Amino acid sequence: MYTPDEDVTTTAAAPPMATPASRLRPAADAAAAVADAMRVLLALTVLYGAMSFLVYHVIHMRHVAPLGPDALPGVFSEGRVLQHLRRLAVDIPGRQEGSPGLEAAAQYIKGQLEGLAAQARPEYRVEVEETLVSGSFSMMFLRHRVTLGYRNHKNIVMRISSNVSEEDEPSLLVNGHFDSPLGSPGAADCGSCVASMLELSRLILESGWVPPRPVIFLFNGAEELFLLGSHGFIKTHKWNSTIGAFINIEASGSGGADLVCQSGPGSWPSRIYAQTAKYPMANSVAQDMFGIIPGDTDYRIFAEDIANIPGLDIIFVLGGYFYHTSYDTLENLLPGSIQARGENLFNLVKAFTNSSMLLKESERYNTTVNDRIVNLRAIFFDYMTWFMIFYPRDVSLILHSLPVAVFLLTPLFLNFPNITMMSVFRTVLDLARGMLLHAFGVSLAIVIPAMAAGLRLLFTKNAMNWFSHPYLAFFMFVPASLVGLLLPRFIWGLSEQSHFWGAFGLYSLITLAYMLAGLSGGFLTFFISMSLLLGRFIISSISRKQFSQQQSPGIVA
Repeated sequence: MYTPDEDVTTTAAAPPMATPASRLRPAADAAAAVADAMRVLLALTVLYGAMSFLVYHVIHMRHVAPLGPDALPGVFSEGRVLQHLRRLAVDIPGRQEGSPGLEAAAQYIKGQLEGLAAQARPEYRVEVEETLVSGSFSMMFLRHRVTLGYRNHKNIVMRISSNVSEEDEPSLLVNGHFDSPLGSPGAADCGSCVASMLELSRLILESGWVPPRPVIFLFNGAEELFLLGSHGFIKTHKWNSTIGAFINIEASGSGGADLVCQSGPGSWPSRIYAQTAKYPMANSVAQDMFGIIPGDTDYRIFAEDIANIPGLDIIFVLGGYFYHTSYDTLENLLPGSIQARGENLFNLVKAFTNSSMLLKESERYNTTVNDRIVNLRAIFFDYMTWFMIFYPRDVSLILHSLPVAVFLLTPLFLNFPNITMMSVFRTVLDLARGMLLHAFGVSLAIVIPAMAAGLRLLFTKNAMNWFSHPYLAFFMFVPASLVGLLLPRFIWGLSEQSHFWGAFGLYSLITLAYMLAGLSGGFLTFFISMSLLLGRFIISSISRKQFSQQQSPGIVA
């Protein structure tokens, strides 16, 4: 039976008819969120693609224009270096120890230096010597002690000074070796070094700049055989006690970044570099890593094992697949690399010879002066060869402690103002879980690309074709690394807060571990952690601003 009450009931039930429309609203919001996320992902892809292109451009020295052999006499010219290099690495067949090619290279270098000396102006004093060195020493190599004895290895030495300089004045040593490894033409390693030194010595004499302190060029003929040439010079030459600093130039690749891989003792050589290099390419992480590389340079003889001379070890590092092979040829050198090296070297020679810290051996061991020189290694790194950031060790002790201090205070910040022991304890547990999860993700980001590279060997014969096509490395390793990094976040879902502060805490603790170990690479994780913090602050500020703007119309209404 129909009654008015039933009519009222029916009327009251009418609103649920709008339910489908209300259900569409969350779906539309979700679709909009996905669209926003895709736009952000696309923007990040474009951003990182542009950054990768820029980095590739810079490390291959595409921004440095090499000068030709007809360049003005008062500038360093890569073209003139290549003329010397063509003679050393193409016309002379091999420069291995004991071969006719090594003697031919020595005579070519000596002839070029004597020609420069004959044309030098009166304000210069130029001395050229050919010396044979003999000796013996022991060294640790790959955790084994090696004892070496040698006789009659040839070095060519040139000393450029003013005509009023004294014989025992503190001097700067520039060192490079002209021998090459077996089976390699040695165009980069290290024909490029001695050819650059020939051009640099010409530039000093023809530029009109008279060095205030002597500059000694050591063309040593036995580096590949356990650093014999540099050992012979530093133990037997008459100028060995006058060396106040040195620059060792080397190559473990075909060009690119001419990286300062080692610096010391003390921090003043790296400070000089930071202040004067035109194209700074230096990173204190390289010094932490160099000890685990199965190789050495003459830096070890000058600064560590035999002498204690402050200096720099500057090395071509790109194109390592040509290193010590038959492909180390003139054609495989990267254009612009030698030009950047030469311009840096000329600035460095000027700065070192003008420095009050350039002291000969007897002065360095004076107690008062020694306190100024022997200090802990500094932290330094360049940004895209545009500029360098440099700060001393004592500053890093304060600076690198800041992320840890922030992380330790985070549980209090997150629970403010309702701080209780239980809430702080729960927050600490959440942050610990987030930190462990991020550490696991970072591990997977390393392991998964390595496994992918191993599996790839089963399906292709081109095992390492990313060497000839570097962009393949980006597509092969970066996506796999991102999968490894993000996988734990999808499997074990923690709060966004735990993920963020866990990652921040991990990088903060790694920074602290670097600092306590006395290493110099902690700036990497320091800047990662501080970038996370800055990004969080910016995003939070934008979110609060947008939220307040959305709320304002409703309040007015």
